[in-house]
Amino acid sequence: MIDIQSVKIEKLLKKYKLKKTDLRASILKTFLNSKNSLSQANLIENLESEMGNIDRVSVYRNLNQFKNLGLVHEVAKNSYISCSHDCEKHAHLLLFCESCHKHSEIKDHNKIKTFFDALDMFNFFSHNTALSMKGICKECSPTK
Repeated sequence: MIDIQSVKIEKLLKKYKLKKTDLRASILKTFLNSKNSLSQANLIENLESEMGNIDRVSVYRNLNQFKNLGLVHEVAKNSYISCSHDCEKHAHLLLFCESCHKHSEIKDHNKIKTFFDALDMFNFFSHNTALSMKGICKECSPTK
């Protein structure tokens, strides 16, 4: 039986020319399985329960590398999610519910481009920026 998640992880590592290591694969797997954002502490806790003792510096280094490549996005200070779609480098627009902590990523590149083009006069967005917006989702809103 083919493990679809393992195949996806292999493809991501190959696409970004990253050597496959157990730690890298486990970090990506942890993010792909998480329904909520993960702090570095949450990530390390999950990895240690799966792998035993791990080198925290290597976790931080890999996390930073994944962030720079756009594989994970920082939605709040020290809180990360995996990119919800396999895409090339572009700006990302992330929505985060302050009530249930659900996150969503706008996947329509035209909407993202329009939004970032409107902000382009400030010239402070790179091609791989993740802009996070916080609010209350429709499910949590009292005015459904």
